Amino acid sequence: MTSTLKNTIEIDDTKRISDINEQFALLFPFLELRFYRKPHAWQMASAEKDYIEEQAYIGDIRSNHIGGVLRLDKRMKTGTLEQAFSKRFGLYVQIFRHHGFSWIQTVGTDELTLQEQNEIGRNVTEDFLHGSNWVYQHEKDI
Repeated sequence: MTSTLKNTIEIDDTKRISDINEQFALLFPFLELRFYRKPHAWQMASAEKDYIEEQAYIGDIRSNHIGGVLRLDKRMKTGTLEQAFSKRFGLYVQIFRHHGFSWIQTVGTDELTLQEQNEIGRNVTEDFLHGSNWVYQHEKDI
């Protein structure tokens, strides 16, 4: 993979889930895509029992084998991206946000943009790791 940031993800049957997640993380380091066997409703959680491991090949987890490129836009709503994976590629994803030392599903915040979700994850994680005054103190020191 090249070191330049691309705002697209190539989807085809030869890719692993981990390949897609690596591309996504370059743009949104505090967000993660998780893939599931079944879809979830708008603003609802995905069931843990339907989670698919990252080493799975895309071709093994979908019935729609049409490849293509998915353009990522930081202004895209979380729910819109999840729907795009489903409608265009037959893949059921849920976006997770970094929260300290763990990841949480972005349930109930499908209307927030990817940029907003990523910023929330960054802020919460920095507050968690460094204390709520860390950002203010860090900016003061610069």
